[in-house]
Amino acid sequence: MIRVFIAALALLLGSAPVLAQACDGYQVSAAQISGFSYNAADPLAMRLDIELRAAETGLPRNCRQVPVYIELIGGTARDPDFFSGGEALQAEWERGPEVRRDNNRWRLRNSARRALVEGETLSIDFYRVAAGQFQPPGDYRQELEITVGNEVTTVPLTIALAPALRFEGDTTSGQQNLDLGDISAGGRARSDFFFRTNSAVAVTLVSDNGGALVHEQGEAFGRIPYSASLSGTAVDLTAPGGDVVDIPFAGTSVQSGRLEVEVAPTPHQYAGRYRDVVTLSFIPY
Repeated sequence: MIRVFIAALALLLGSAPVLAQACDGYQVSAAQISGFSYNAADPLAMRLDIELRAAETGLPRNCRQVPVYIELIGGTARDPDFFSGGEALQAEWERGPEVRRDNNRWRLRNSARRALVEGETLSIDFYRVAAGQFQPPGDYRQELEITVGNEVTTVPLTIALAPALRFEGDTTSGQQNLDLGDISAGGRARSDFFFRTNSAVAVTLVSDNGGALVHEQGEAFGRIPYSASLSGTAVDLTAPGGDVVDIPFAGTSVQSGRLEVEVAPTPHQYAGRYRDVVTLSFIPY
């Protein structure tokens, strides 16, 4: 009888069910890892990536089944803009393999949840910010909320938008020519340039010849001073290092400026071509 009892006991113990360890959620460490600054003059879109990992190791396998949601605080997944005061910088969700959209929020796919639980770090291409958004400079922000079961993590995202300028139309070549023609009786010429900016712009003008047209064979054959103005502001090209003109901010649409030069009558100069090169350097601020 004793032997039978022991055998039956061993059978019962061997078939006892093993209870799975419950998982009500787990904490996630999350951070922005790229897309910290945006230049509106850059011709390429900017990517903003985030990084996710489980805050602890050795999570139960059941945690793979716990949904992981990402939600935009104060917004929706369909319109994930960044804001600075009343200004908005538009972003678009990157449809990567780790995340899918779930109505007005996002949800990690099964493979991404499994990777988190197994201790892997996820680097997710999350947003794409289109080029050419000439919004006012500043820090544009939003916050994501990541929910895993009963655990919630808040992730701040920030894009610093810097002063920027981009030339438009023919100005993109970086070179323009002014022809004064025959200046025996004086002459005047002008050249327009076009640009977009999100701030005021300081323009430094430097003349190779200090504000004078020089004969093609050298100064010994003639040097003719001329006057210049930029968008109506007189410029002193004889100053060491050139002169600076400030162009106030007038909106984010395409703007124009004008360089004008004028030469007084010069009836007693050697015949020939007279030249100068003026370099304009634009610094948005």
